[in-house]
Amino acid sequence: MSGTDIIMADRKAQVQAISMVLIAGIVLALAGAAYFWGKPLIEKRSTITDVNTAKSFILDLDRQITEVSRNGGEKSLKIPAIPGASFKVDELNNGVLFRFVSSQQLMEMGEGSTAIPVETYDDSPVGDYGDSPRRIYLTGEPVENNQFLLAVNMTYRQLNAENPPRGYIIRLSDGGNLAGNSAPSRVIVRFEGYNYKTDGERQITETLVNVTLA
Repeated sequence: MSGTDIIMADRKAQVQAISMVLIAGIVLALAGAAYFWGKPLIEKRSTITDVNTAKSFILDLDRQITEVSRNGGEKSLKIPAIPGASFKVDELNNGVLFRFVSSQQLMEMGEGSTAIPVETYDDSPVGDYGDSPRRIYLTGEPVENNQFLLAVNMTYRQLNAENPPRGYIIRLSDGGNLAGNSAPSRVIVRFEGYNYKTDGERQITETLVNVTLA
């Protein structure tokens, strides 16, 4: 091979090497751009999945509570593994609250925002006997580090019947956390009997259901 051929071969190899470096750089730049533009979409889809999971969990919990209030006994339900999730029994408002953290807003939040109903069609604090006793809403608020705290809140209301005047309500009580220092993985609902009282001429029957974490 002549000296000229050797020089041409070296130049060709250099051009190929430079081309590979340029192609690799372009690929990395395109991948970075795709990640930059695709990351919010991925996070949004993840948040939507978490919201749907939380809704399904609370609706399943309502079915368990309703069943034990009618038939007695005890039921157990697994808590979904959502980042930053927490479960609370709200005795003051006769309900439960499932909260979790999201990096996406998805909905109007803050002062003046409206809670989104979840399979809830009557917002009256007292319903008619035969209507749904529970109300479920999705709310959210901004928190630190550009994060958002979403919450699915379920409360139980009184249902009234007339002739004779009667009232019925599922009354929740907080059974605490049996998991101790560990994160709870289950919710246990247990029938605990009835309580009777009067409100004027109306007789009220409270069905007592204990809600415990474990």
